[in-house]
Amino acid sequence: MIFVVKALRKVSATEVAYVCFLLTFVALGTFVYALAARSAAVWVLGAGFIVLMVAMVAGFRIGARKRAASNDSGIEIEGANVWARPLRREQIDRYLQSYRGISESHEHLLQAVATPLGEPSKTMERQAA
Repeated sequence: MIFVVKALRKVSATEVAYVCFLLTFVALGTFVYALAARSAAVWVLGAGFIVLMVAMVAGFRIGARKRAASNDSGIEIEGANVWARPLRREQIDRYLQSYRGISESHEHLLQAVATPLGEPSKTMERQAA
């Protein structure tokens, strides 16, 4: 019993949501079959299908919130990818220093990109027309 509790603590909400996602397809298939067979269990299967869908959405949302809360990189994480592990600020700085030759933080890069380069050339105006 203790081993089961310890094992369940290691399972993330995102992984539970993914299992609910797979079980939702199984529930959908059995629900459609029960509808076609005019079974009396249609209501039970339909309720189970809805419960699995709600659990799936809730699990993914909880996983996204936990991932965003564990972010200490200084870069805002959008909720598009719930499987990505957030990087720490040290990892980002080490990457920039090793592979990009930049020892400053990423704010320097953002400033360089945000400054306008000047007026567009005549060639660019002709291409745009």
